Amino acid sequence: MRAEMKRYLLVWVCLMVLLMLTCGSAFLHLGAWNSIINLAIAVVKALLIALFFMHLRSSRALVRLLAVTALATLALLFVLSGSDYATRTLYPAPWQSPQQLQPEVGQGK
Repeated sequence: MRAEMKRYLLVWVCLMVLLMLTCGSAFLHLGAWNSIINLAIAVVKALLIALFFMHLRSSRALVRLLAVTALATLALLFVLSGSDYATRTLYPAPWQSPQQLQPEVGQGK
């Protein structure tokens, strides 16, 4: 039991370090690399949570297969949404200038 608590504590410390890296990278001006680094950190955090806190490391093969299937489905949804967005033609909204109201006859101006 004690070794398991040490492992959970070590994983939690790793998650906190990765959280600090994510927050620290928000202050760096790296251009496109900022998103790539943050995505890599997020993947590492998700793997740590899935392997240790969700017990996928020691679970049966069926549970691991279902987790991989869920990730593949999510990836497929991202790819399909991205391809729709990338191939969509943008049509600008028609702009019509506001019309001036004409004063009616007999009302003065």
